[in-house]
Amino acid sequence: MANVTINSLSETAGSALTASHFLVVDNGTGTTKLAALSTAIKTITTLGSAGAGVVKTFALGTLSQRDIIGGSGITVAENTNDLTLSVTQGDININNLAGAGSFDLSGADNTSSAFLSTVNLASNVTGTLPIASGGTGQTSFTNNSVLLGGSSISTAILDADKEILVGTASGPQMKTLTAGSNVSISQNNSAHTLTISFAKGNFLEANDSPTLGDTTVQEITVDKVKTSGTIAVTQTGALNSSVTCNGSAGVITLFTAGLGATTVSSFALENSEITANSAIIMTLQNPTSADEDNFHVSLQSVQSGRCVINLANNTSTAATSQSRKIHFMVIN
Repeated sequence: MANVTINSLSETAGSALTASHFLVVDNGTGTTKLAALSTAIKTITTLGSAGAGVVKTFALGTLSQRDIIGGSGITVAENTNDLTLSVTQGDININNLAGAGSFDLSGADNTSSAFLSTVNLASNVTGTLPIASGGTGQTSFTNNSVLLGGSSISTAILDADKEILVGTASGPQMKTLTAGSNVSISQNNSAHTLTISFAKGNFLEANDSPTLGDTTVQEITVDKVKTSGTIAVTQTGALNSSVTCNGSAGVITLFTAGLGATTVSSFALENSEITANSAIIMTLQNPTSADEDNFHVSLQSVQSGRCVINLANNTSTAATSQSRKIHFMVIN
């Protein structure tokens, strides 16, 4: 073969190499040929369709690679034939990861981590929430129901006027207010009031002045007795002159005169309130105590419309002339 120089040779593009092209190697003692250049010179191809490539450049027999460096929470260790990537869980903030919203955490260990900081009972819970978990154990309630607690939740329905919830031996129950005799109950839903009224005349209130008419009772305790009025009259002429005083209570001013020793003087009290069975209470009012023992008053007889009153001095000393009064009350 004639002597040739490199520059005198024609150039074959790498993409045109075939199995018929060889590389001649001469080491000074002999000349050999290398395998077909199409198999000796390889093309490095990235197989993936996305992401970052490990190979940076490959040209003129030089392969340049990128280093793999761990980021936040990730470390890279070199082994003999491979690399180990380790993840430190505490250094990973899921909020900073792209596509975190599509992560499926159903298979993750949530023993010490809570993926939900709040629970939406409308979307995060299915089924019926039991009492032990803060629910009612019910899926629905009737309108206008009142919940009654216990080992299970029950209800009482209040959906009409005058219904109230009352305690019973069996627990709270709905009851309806019912008016009894001489009682009325009215409900004003706009004013949120329930009014209980009594028919006047069937009960007494403070400061009432009722007229009871003929009333019969077996026993009565009163603080004080007040009559419809006290009639005042004055006796004229003498201590034995009759007087008229029509009223259940009255005051008779006696004729001003003395009463001799061991003397009894009587006069009639005409009173339309008196019956044959009336009880008449009398007291004597003396203006002085000088002759307290010398003048007494007593009841001699009682009949319909009148009674006879005795004025007596049972001592041996005459009673002095005084303006005395008799207070009386007729009880029928």
